[in-house]
Amino acid sequence: MRNPLSMAGYVLLSIPFLLTACGGGSDGAGKWPVLFPTPAPTQTPPPTPVATAQEKCSIFAGASLAGAALKEATFVPAAAGAAEYCKVTGTLHGTLNFEVHLPTAWNNKLLYAGGGGWDGSINIAPVSPSGATAGYVLVASDGGRQGDGLDASAFLNNPTAQADFGYLSIHSVNEVTKEIVRKRYGSDAEFSYFEGCSNGGREALIQATRFPNDFDGIVVRAPAYSFTELFQAFVANGKALAAPGGQLSDAKVSLIGKTVTAQCDALDGVSDGIVSNQEACTFNPAVLRCTAGDADTCLTDPQIATANTIYSELKRKDGTTVYPGWGPGGEDQGWPLWVTGSAIGGTGLQFQFGSGLVKYWVTGDPAFNVLGFDPEFYSAGLRLAATTLDATPDLRSFFGQGGKMILAHGTNDWAISYKGSIKYFNDVATAVGGASTRDASMEFFLQPGVQHCAGGVGPDTVDLVDAVAKWREAGTKPSTQNILATKLDSTTKAPVLARPLCKYPTFPKYKGSGDVNSADSYSCQSS
Repeated sequence: MRNPLSMAGYVLLSIPFLLTACGGGSDGAGKWPVLFPTPAPTQTPPPTPVATAQEKCSIFAGASLAGAALKEATFVPAAAGAAEYCKVTGTLHGTLNFEVHLPTAWNNKLLYAGGGGWDGSINIAPVSPSGATAGYVLVASDGGRQGDGLDASAFLNNPTAQADFGYLSIHSVNEVTKEIVRKRYGSDAEFSYFEGCSNGGREALIQATRFPNDFDGIVVRAPAYSFTELFQAFVANGKALAAPGGQLSDAKVSLIGKTVTAQCDALDGVSDGIVSNQEACTFNPAVLRCTAGDADTCLTDPQIATANTIYSELKRKDGTTVYPGWGPGGEDQGWPLWVTGSAIGGTGLQFQFGSGLVKYWVTGDPAFNVLGFDPEFYSAGLRLAATTLDATPDLRSFFGQGGKMILAHGTNDWAISYKGSIKYFNDVATAVGGASTRDASMEFFLQPGVQHCAGGVGPDTVDLVDAVAKWREAGTKPSTQNILATKLDSTTKAPVLARPLCKYPTFPKYKGSGDVNSADSYSCQSS
């Protein structure tokens, strides 16, 4: 066998010869031929164009996703301080309509805005200011029907409409929204929140009790959590007003409201037009009894009876409580709309809503005379409606998955009594195993002088979405966040007064000195 090293040397010595034979020596050109030519540079393909926010929006128009038919996808440019977003509208099973706003600059969170009344329309504007400015994906729906929020006729013999409104619409739309979010951003929302007032507050509690994993944090404002009991109280108030001599004029209503303020305003340490120490405010309409004939400065016995019906607990024949009644305060602002109806043609919203439940859910008779409604006779129908409409206080599953809840209610609310929220808060403690378990995941705040969801003489603007997000994400309880409630000028939107938001059962008490419109002049006290 030849030595391999000598063979290698032979090959190397032969290379110049081979090159010369091929005409490649070091002659005139002075260059060696290239045995292994360098390959031509690889052409890098041009980068794939990145889709614009508008193009990412357009893909949703006319698409089908998660069982929903998406209708329009409209790119909305930034304007007037609002960031740009994609507005997507869609429908489920032909009757449940929804709207989703997909911000270009997303904060990786979702906020579902609850509805109101019997729904029928979409209101996607969050109650809390940060909901509209912090980059949330926003979602809202119409409860499964379209039309006037006072009209309950769509529910007559319509199980689909009843189920959607009662408990299913929010969950169904939320499932579709998750798919929309994944398609737009390539990931799920890191945190999902819900905020609702009135019927939206009921929807919030329905979500927490029936679908506890849908949302990480929930803001519940003035919840109509027990439609069937609340609306029985509505009907009872309407009957009192319809009794001979029971109607109350605007002058009489104003008299009641001013008397309550005069009697209770200073109980919080200052006379500022806002009754803050609500628990200490007791009012007996009989102090206004006429002594020398009827006049705008007094109440007749039938009118006193009407007022007492509104303020008192509604009870069944066996003495058990149906509804806790309303506390005094803000009658001059709330009753013309909700009770007497003088602001809207003569029938208050209370009776209109109560009539819808009686006619289209309980009796199934659109021509039924609601003034003749006997809850005891129709108790079975009320119980059946409650299985669809009413929320329970059992929040164990919601708390168990880490959910956090804020409950808030205005003390001058003449649609839904703040006393109902006190009852619910106490019932939650019973249902979950004690106040300490409840308080680890739920806090309750009364809003002095605030009417239904907003309005009234009290500070009605408070950001509870930001508060619940801080609690859920950072573990900071709302009661330790120094939250302020403010009243904004209706024209300039500048704050005109502020109060600390006080955890129930405390209230903002004046310190005895300082600007009465400044939150610094108040502290949260229990008496």
